[in-house]
Amino acid sequence: MWIEPKELLLPSTFWIAEMYSRYFVLQKRRGHGESRGFGSMLVGTYDSVWNTKPAPYRIVHRTPSSEVSYEIAIGITQDEIAKDWEWLQANLFNVLNEMENEDEVTNFTICKIKSLYTQNNQDETGETADFKVMTSQFRKTFKMPEEERLVNSYSATYVKNKIPRQGQLYISLNHVCFYSYMLGHEVKRIIRFAELEDISRNANTIYLKTTNNMTYNFTLIFNAGEAHLLIEQLNKMAIQQLIQDPESPVVDHDPSNFARLGAKSSKKPVLLRDLTARQKSEEFRIYFRLPQTEIIDGKIKANIWTPYSKRFNAGYIYLSPNFFCFRSDVKDLVSVVIPMKTIKSVEKKDDGQQRFDNQIVIITSENVPFMFAQIVDREVLISKITDLLSRIHVPVSRERAKYDISWSKQTALMNTFKTQFSSDIIRNQEEKMVRWEAHFRDFGRGIGMFRTTDVINLIVEGIPDQLRQEIWLIFSGAIHDKEMNPGLYEDLVEKAACIKDCFAHDEIDRDLPRSLPEHPAFQSTDGIGALRRVLQAYALRNPQVGYCQAMNIVSSVFLLFCDEENAFWMLASLCENLLPDYYKDKVVGAQIDQGVLNELVETHLADLHEHLEQLGVIKMISISWFLTIFMSVISYESSLHILDCFFYEGAKIIFMVALQIIEWNRDKLLKCQDDGEAMLVLQNYLEGIYNPDYQVPPSTDKRKMERSQTQTVQTLIHEAYTKFGEELTQQRIEELRNKHRRLTMRQFDIDNEKTIVKAYLQNPYFDRNELHMLLTIIREEKHALKSMQQQQKAQCSLSETPQLLHHQSPTRVPNDPVPGGSNGRYEAYWVNYEVFHTLFTELTPWRKCVSVDLGEKLFRLTDKKGTGYLDFGQLINALGLVCSSKSMEKLKLLYVLHLPPLLSKAEIERSRRPRPRTKDDAEEAFEAEDFFDDDASESMEALPSPSDHQFDADDYALISATQHLHNLAGISGNTFMDLSRNTPNLSLNSNTSSLAQRNSTFYVDLPAAALPGTTTATATRSDAGRDDDGQEFGLRQQGRYESIDTFSDISDLGAARMTPPPGATAGAASASAAAAAAADKMLLNVETISNFSQISDLVAATRLDRADSNATDSRSLGSLGYLLDQPDEGASGSHQTIPHLRKENFQLLWRSIIEIMGCVQDEEMRMAYENLLELGNSNIKKEPSLESFTQLNLGGSGDEQPDSNGNPTTPAAEHSSTTRLFVALEEELRQAGGKASSSRDSSSSSTNTSEAWHISINQFIATVLTVNTIVQGFQTPIQITEQVEQLQKKRRKCLSTNY
Repeated sequence: MWIEPKELLLPSTFWIAEMYSRYFVLQKRRGHGESRGFGSMLVGTYDSVWNTKPAPYRIVHRTPSSEVSYEIAIGITQDEIAKDWEWLQANLFNVLNEMENEDEVTNFTICKIKSLYTQNNQDETGETADFKVMTSQFRKTFKMPEEERLVNSYSATYVKNKIPRQGQLYISLNHVCFYSYMLGHEVKRIIRFAELEDISRNANTIYLKTTNNMTYNFTLIFNAGEAHLLIEQLNKMAIQQLIQDPESPVVDHDPSNFARLGAKSSKKPVLLRDLTARQKSEEFRIYFRLPQTEIIDGKIKANIWTPYSKRFNAGYIYLSPNFFCFRSDVKDLVSVVIPMKTIKSVEKKDDGQQRFDNQIVIITSENVPFMFAQIVDREVLISKITDLLSRIHVPVSRERAKYDISWSKQTALMNTFKTQFSSDIIRNQEEKMVRWEAHFRDFGRGIGMFRTTDVINLIVEGIPDQLRQEIWLIFSGAIHDKEMNPGLYEDLVEKAACIKDCFAHDEIDRDLPRSLPEHPAFQSTDGIGALRRVLQAYALRNPQVGYCQAMNIVSSVFLLFCDEENAFWMLASLCENLLPDYYKDKVVGAQIDQGVLNELVETHLADLHEHLEQLGVIKMISISWFLTIFMSVISYESSLHILDCFFYEGAKIIFMVALQIIEWNRDKLLKCQDDGEAMLVLQNYLEGIYNPDYQVPPSTDKRKMERSQTQTVQTLIHEAYTKFGEELTQQRIEELRNKHRRLTMRQFDIDNEKTIVKAYLQNPYFDRNELHMLLTIIREEKHALKSMQQQQKAQCSLSETPQLLHHQSPTRVPNDPVPGGSNGRYEAYWVNYEVFHTLFTELTPWRKCVSVDLGEKLFRLTDKKGTGYLDFGQLINALGLVCSSKSMEKLKLLYVLHLPPLLSKAEIERSRRPRPRTKDDAEEAFEAEDFFDDDASESMEALPSPSDHQFDADDYALISATQHLHNLAGISGNTFMDLSRNTPNLSLNSNTSSLAQRNSTFYVDLPAAALPGTTTATATRSDAGRDDDGQEFGLRQQGRYESIDTFSDISDLGAARMTPPPGATAGAASASAAAAAAADKMLLNVETISNFSQISDLVAATRLDRADSNATDSRSLGSLGYLLDQPDEGASGSHQTIPHLRKENFQLLWRSIIEIMGCVQDEEMRMAYENLLELGNSNIKKEPSLESFTQLNLGGSGDEQPDSNGNPTTPAAEHSSTTRLFVALEEELRQAGGKASSSRDSSSSSTNTSEAWHISINQFIATVLTVNTIVQGFQTPIQITEQVEQLQKKRRKCLSTNY
């Protein structure tokens, strides 16, 4: 890229010339792209120590007689720099050669390069060329995606084991990274902001601690403060993002939101300037109580004239798109907020004695003048104000949709339900009104009033009831949100009223009677109705919060003094600005402030802190105190005083009052022996706080009448301000919140882990510590994967990645609950395929197998419900078995993973390639190819999950019986394939094209218990099988089950679940009727192709047919899931059928064993391999029969004991007598069908000799167990803790990644 020409005095130092011309040289940095020789190491070390880090390629302009050269272009890659060299060749070489004067050559070249630089950087982000090079090196070094934006980099020293390493500290939006190169030794460290637990700074050293207890020390000579604040800010953004949306943990930044008008040019990176503006804007909004959309545009030094004191006060003017603000240098001396829309004129004032003071006068729409002097740059200020005024947009109430709802806004309830006060209290209220009116005359009224310490004193004394609405709206900032959204409340109320069956509405209705029940306003329909509308409207406005307990209490107080709409905006300001995250799930904000209070008690009441910590009192009191702003623990008339101060001070007043209450009860709390006693002390004290200026009539409640008065609320607030007001600043509170935000989120993870570990502690593989380690690495890998997916906007694929069904929130089947209940706590540790594959590859010994993707196979086998996710129990069973010392079970599992339904596409093509020999075989192969849409592996994708419990051997028997009846009823193979080919399937491959066509799935499942007197088979039914009352109709009323015209077929590669088109049903029914007419003595009445009420009696016979057809076709592996669930105890049944293994699959299996053993095959292993080949050859000559399937006894019932290979010692039970019924029926239908069907069946039963080669699992295990090398290798357990620690270390050092 072209750059601003830079002078070079030593152009050849550390550079190698690649190309020459008369006036230009293309150079490469020494050591780049070369083996690390001594010279390369020196250059790399020099760059790392002195923080040079130049681009690896550059073009230098020089003249023969000059000692000064100019760097004019740089390149990250050779191709990039070659393009610039080619441009020089085509456009400058000949032109410069015709010039005679070298000075003319240099001047022309520099002028041309500057023009190119300006032209090529017009549409760029504004970053310098050096920063672009730095960004490229950052992404290349740490393998970061393009979406991960670099904020800035700093020269730093990383100290590890007392060895300093000089290098570069890179800070991006989501990571802190460090890179050092010292004499051939590279050091890389990657830390995600979301995993930081502690951030601190001492002088020039920044200390970082992560959630896995790793510590890092970085020493910066320059800009240590800037780097520390930047890390704090980005960590805060990362944790807030986790709170807002845990599924999208990546922090994003829209620079357009923070672009300032006429911003001065700066050499700092653009993103760094934007983040600085973001931080300043947040402080600006908090101080002046402005809407969240306000972005500070700049500040200017100036003085403001205060008419009440007749003097100028120094401070700063702050500008934003909608507000003009002023803040004095002296804390709380004076501040002003002027909405831009109220500014009528801005004029210079150049007369009088201060005509040289750069004065301006701003006049508002109420004709109130504001005078400013000593403005640093008056012309710039006036220009900016003019520009902002030209852009101002005043929202107007728009036309709304009308709803058939009759309601009217409720005015302040205190006007309707008036409290009868004594004459003394009324007189006190009038005196307060007089003082406030006098204040308004001197300091102004409304938004633009002068806010000074005088107003703080008035608020502490108490706000009169008539002024509460006005003062609360102004100082909370709710008035700004209301004016910016006219008509929004009415719209929300009417929309919310139309919503039915809403969980938030049910919660609101349940809490309405608990909202200030002692006040008469909320014993009437008017008060309850207004409260309901406010809460429902806010739940609709902010669905992330919805409704939370305690919102009803504060809203009811708002409604007493404010009209309905103002109460709504007060609630919005409380939840979104004043107490952020308080009313969200888990009340995160309140728990964060609980940690803040705990640390403040430790700081200010050190002698009491340790005792309270032992009792656990802080955790018990803070939530109830903070959520309701003391309204639930202090009398209503007293808590109003605290609420008045809260809207001016914010959360600061809550901490001050809490500290004061704890201090006043210090002696009593120190004597308490348990938490209950301490809570009783505080409860009695809080109930006794009273307000002498606002006494309501005595309560009829005897318990309240017996309360002893402890302290006035005025004294409480005054003492709190006196003792803690100066030390407890807003900045201090924000610093503590940032710290405890990290600790609180970490504590959530710890609590979740403890609960999950307790639920799975009885697993046979991992102990408590190993379970904690697994949960930790799962959380880290899930965050890393989500970050990568969110940044790249697409999932990364690994080899033959199974495209599973995507569920936004995978749900469990109700009959398959997680231990302890299914909720978000457990779902947080579910893993998808990508995370499982990474854990399998990094943690298990089977990662050595490269020929077969065992991770994919194991995931499919474990994912029983086909959700695309594994819960933690499934994960520990899968990984635990592979890492255990149970050689027998591991060999069985490895055998199962090489059965055909689990093969990937490439393996299916290699092991299941069709080889038609006869005409019938060729026809069947053609039909199968047509059915699978030219992709012989699609049937694998059609499997819901290779181990689906709902699709076992009995399902196959049912489907086979159904297919027999199709054939015998007169439907030919071509017709059946035609129906199948046009049938939509729901494939596991959830790409766009397949999902567009595959829209329904039906499981054919046998019922556990049929209706009385019938023998039935059940298919999954849609809602069409029920009438309006929810009652099943049709065949169900006859004691039969209907499959809604659904049939299923098992292909050679797996279960293809299909639904025929509507037209097929009618044709099938007519064919069935014709077959019934030909066999009028048929014992079974076939009504439709897929509707049989007596078919379950026919299932047993088809098991024999299944064995006869192909002993090596595994069809479905649902019965094999027991290997992962209960490897020692077995499944629910005592016998399980495992198919035989064909030759191609066996060869892949043996290759996997060799790779797992380290690609070493001794003589004993070779002999075992040859013996297995001989066994397979001998099995070709055997007659296929039911006994050709291996029957495994899993030791789950009775006194039966399996032999050493897991075989049953008792024979299988005989088949049902219904077998004879099926045989007789089949014979009659064959006679009705004619000879054509018989010839087709006989030809299709012929078996290819090469495909008949097979071995059983008994033969495989018995042979392999004679090989000592394999037995020892499979009996060696893997310490999962060591593997997890190594994986974490690799992630930190950026050594490898699997995403």
